Amino acid sequence: MTENNDTEELEELPEVTKRFYEEYDVELFYADKGTSGTFAVLERGECAYIEWTPFDSYDVNNHMSFDEWGVIAHDSTKEPSVGMPPLRIPISTIDSIKQEIGARGRACIIISTSSQRLPVIYFPKLDSVYRLIQCLKRFLCFIRDRDTLVVDHSRAGLHKVMKELELDGTATSNQVYKKIAVDFQDVYDTTLSGLSKVTNFLRGSVVGKPVSRPGAQTSKTAVTNPTPPEHLCHRPAEQDFELYDLRKPLDRAAPVARDEMFTRALWETHFDSEGRVCRVKELQDRIFGGGCQADLRQEVWPFLLNVYPWNSTLEERAAIMEQKKKEYEVLRNQWKSITPAQMKRFSLYRDREALVEKDVLRTDRVLEFYKGQDNPHVADLYEMLMTYCQYNFDLGYVQGMSDLLSPLYLLFKDKLMAFWAFVGYMDMVEAHFFLDQQKIQGKLADLSSLVYYCDSELYNHLEKEDSSNFFFCFRWLLINFKREFRGDDVLELWEVIWTCPYNTDYTLFIATAILLQERTPIIEKKMCFADILRYINDLSQHIDLHEVLGNTESLFHNIRSQPDIPFNIRTNILRIAETPLSSLGSQHNPERDFAERTPEPADHVTMSRDLDESRDPASLLVENVSNMSLEPPQ
Repeated sequence: MTENNDTEELEELPEVTKRFYEEYDVELFYADKGTSGTFAVLERGECAYIEWTPFDSYDVNNHMSFDEWGVIAHDSTKEPSVGMPPLRIPISTIDSIKQEIGARGRACIIISTSSQRLPVIYFPKLDSVYRLIQCLKRFLCFIRDRDTLVVDHSRAGLHKVMKELELDGTATSNQVYKKIAVDFQDVYDTTLSGLSKVTNFLRGSVVGKPVSRPGAQTSKTAVTNPTPPEHLCHRPAEQDFELYDLRKPLDRAAPVARDEMFTRALWETHFDSEGRVCRVKELQDRIFGGGCQADLRQEVWPFLLNVYPWNSTLEERAAIMEQKKKEYEVLRNQWKSITPAQMKRFSLYRDREALVEKDVLRTDRVLEFYKGQDNPHVADLYEMLMTYCQYNFDLGYVQGMSDLLSPLYLLFKDKLMAFWAFVGYMDMVEAHFFLDQQKIQGKLADLSSLVYYCDSELYNHLEKEDSSNFFFCFRWLLINFKREFRGDDVLELWEVIWTCPYNTDYTLFIATAILLQERTPIIEKKMCFADILRYINDLSQHIDLHEVLGNTESLFHNIRSQPDIPFNIRTNILRIAETPLSSLGSQHNPERDFAERTPEPADHVTMSRDLDESRDPASLLVENVSNMSLEPPQ
């Protein structure tokens, strides 16, 4: 066997070693010689390993020749040793895992590390490989390429944060605090490096000085502390220091009071004689300002989530739902008809099914609707999510999607309507769940810009504690704050996001408002990264929704009215045209200032407000970069 820098000499591990996986009768093959042993996944301190320990060595005559695989480099002139030595490989060095059905129909894998490929490893049964892959997902981010799982090392830190925030809901805040790693400086550096190609064109923006074009000359005031985000700095090539203007924190404006709730009496005034919804913009503005009456949501939400077009008649809606019923049944029967034999050769399906099954068993189980063993509503969640995998086969299922479906099913209590409402919701946020996580990382970068602009003291504390990557807000943005608020508060918040009349990603302002509310304990207690993560996690279910919404709208109007908005915030977050704000007058006038709102329909509108990719700040940022012939983030 060739020498391998990634393997380590086995030594007696202390009692504190954790064993996450163990399988007996696992065979390693090298040059037609196979050896059985025990395969395990271990963790000792911060280091995790895969380890194989042999039983005995023996020759095998009836197995496929090792050379037939043609994937492991070795010196054929050397005579292999009798049997194989024990093997231990740091998991962090793994680059890919190829899955195959080998000789005698046995499952096998080929592991490639940073320096070489290892011998073919045969497992006694297919389920053993599946359990191994699920175990390794504790430590690695995989991207599937046919039958190969490729490790994405660039997302290791973000993956770790997802685990610490426990999207699966299994960890307490104490566990989060105890388990948190201390190596996030590397993640921070990697993230900024990856985004630098985008942010280069924004460096002409100087906080406190309006800039009409990226790269324009700005006033230069040298300071050494504090440091703003890279994308809010101007760094001339001839200088060794960063140059920017230091601004005071944005003055706090009074919260905007919430309006009266949108009631059934008002809802009934928005229909014409054939059942079409009229004056849609007025209706949406009412919901944005005050929320929707709870018992009205079953009727209003199908329009907000594009199950029904706003201009459909009562008769047309009945026909639409009949067609959607047939389509749902076709999709459901597709995955239910997969045979066990097919499943053995369909690893992608197996992975998705296992993840769905695992997630639905722990999604909102504290709610009465989902409590208890063999709860039929939990089985319905499983069915709808598996059906969505057939509907959107490219995306499939990603952890966190069950959090979006659960409140919809709890609201409608009807599988058909809940499923198609979920489809409409996923159409809005699908890019949140892409494997490259480019959208979420773009939103975190925009959030960083907003926090620095509003409160540089808070930002600088976060930067000092290696927290200015804002990974602790990942869960907020991924599932639209679903875990952060209670019951009906989540539903009202989602209504606000869906009906937002401003051409912006309102979730960024909601996140900023929450952070500004919590700034005092974060700064005064000098919280480190682990403290911040634990503190943010403990906010879950303890945030006052109406306080947040009042502060969010106030914050939005306050930023929007400033004369010195940095270029990236003005163009890519607020999406303001190049016309200077001062030309619009000093008094805030929503009808005049926000001309980009959905136009008022004459009798009825033909489509609902669109919240697709074209309105997302990350995609707009990438589009701007492309237009300037710069590369998008890696």
